[in-house]
Amino acid sequence: MKPSTLVNARYYSSFWLPVFLVLGGLLLAGCTATAPTVGTINTPDELETGESGTFEATIENQDEVGQEELSYSWEFGDESGGSGLLTNHVYNSTGKYTVTFTASNSGGADSASATVQVVRSPKPASISSLNATPNPAEAGERVRFSSNVQGATPIGYSWSFGDDTRSSGSSPSHTYNEPGTYDVELAVSNRDGTDSRSISLEVESALPEICTTVSEFNSAFFGRNSSTLTDEAKQSLNENADILNKCPNLTVRVEGFAAPGERNSQSLSNDRAQAVADYYADDNGIDSNRINTSGEGAASGVTSKKGGTRQFRRADSIPQR
Repeated sequence: MKPSTLVNARYYSSFWLPVFLVLGGLLLAGCTATAPTVGTINTPDELETGESGTFEATIENQDEVGQEELSYSWEFGDESGGSGLLTNHVYNSTGKYTVTFTASNSGGADSASATVQVVRSPKPASISSLNATPNPAEAGERVRFSSNVQGATPIGYSWSFGDDTRSSGSSPSHTYNEPGTYDVELAVSNRDGTDSRSISLEVESALPEICTTVSEFNSAFFGRNSSTLTDEAKQSLNENADILNKCPNLTVRVEGFAAPGERNSQSLSNDRAQAVADYYADDNGIDSNRINTSGEGAASGVTSKKGGTRQFRRADSIPQR
């Protein structure tokens, strides 16, 4: 090689090599993606268990990253995760959780974290129902009280029975000695709140024993072809009415009969039953709603009520509960 040619080669080599290196570096730099930089993450400072929280993140260098595909992921600290710049999450247990957001692409990744305090959701004590059994009750009878109460435990109970007595049991029993109307109130409380509810309880006078044992009343007997009450019949019915007035738990069914051979037996039996019912209601003050009547027509067979045909000319009073 000639000396001048060698000099020229060295000249060109020393000139273009740096140029090629710079251009190559620029080309390589243009082919490498810019890694994202997480700007801020916005999270709730505090949540209640079961409450949905909103979590949001921003990318600080979004313009530099450009159209490069980004991947977003969330870790909520309770072994669950999410995706996207905006997401929601619910915690089921109390505690302090570290929330981490990560953004990444082919150029790299960046993360940011925040903490969320999860507290117990308040569950105040509340009463959905209140019951007394039996209601109405009799004086001297034990009454059982029950309720349906929700809320975080422990729950305190305070019963007021309306007769200056109280109880702190959840399902107490109580006996009232005097008849009357009592307002029974239950108040419940826990660390989250209180609630109260009341019911009205009717306490009636204790019924005489006969009110639960009587099974038969006196019958009223009539003259032939007559539906007019005799003095004897009225005396028998007065005894029945006395029991009915003492026993509000009883009603009475009056069945009228006619003897064989009496005229218009069906109509006559109806009239006899109605005559007894009217005597109960008009002369003895028995509520007509407690009296039912039925005409049975001509009686048949043998009865022990009376002897002869008179046994058929009657109206029977049948106590019912």
